Amino acid sequence: MLSHTVYHKQLLFQAVLMDTWYATKDLMLFIEGLQKVYYCPLKDHRQVDDSGGQQAYQRVDALHWSSHELQSGKQFKIKGFPKDNKVQCFRVEVSTHRTDFVVTNDLAPISTAATQQACG
Repeated sequence: MLSHTVYHKQLLFQAVLMDTWYATKDLMLFIEGLQKVYYCPLKDHRQVDDSGGQQAYQRVDALHWSSHELQSGKQFKIKGFPKDNKVQCFRVEVSTHRTDFVVTNDLAPISTAATQQACG
């Protein structure tokens, strides 16, 4: 469907918003290959590495977040992705009982608030 939208209908867009259900390695890498930006929340148990290979993968909900990272996000590698493929992650508090971990392939400096607005 996405291929049809890009190549056949030639619709102009720059970002793809998706739910955790669609946050798969193949789809995320496909969107990157189209030169498009994606925003999607990860499931809490998704394995990531923010140590540059110095430590084992850990659950995204187990990461330590500094106050700076809470504002500007954190870069890491998702398990199973190519070696040098990094994403920017933002910890977005949706409600007092729910926190989403939204990732994007847009590594430009943006804030958590801007990410929340883009996904809103």
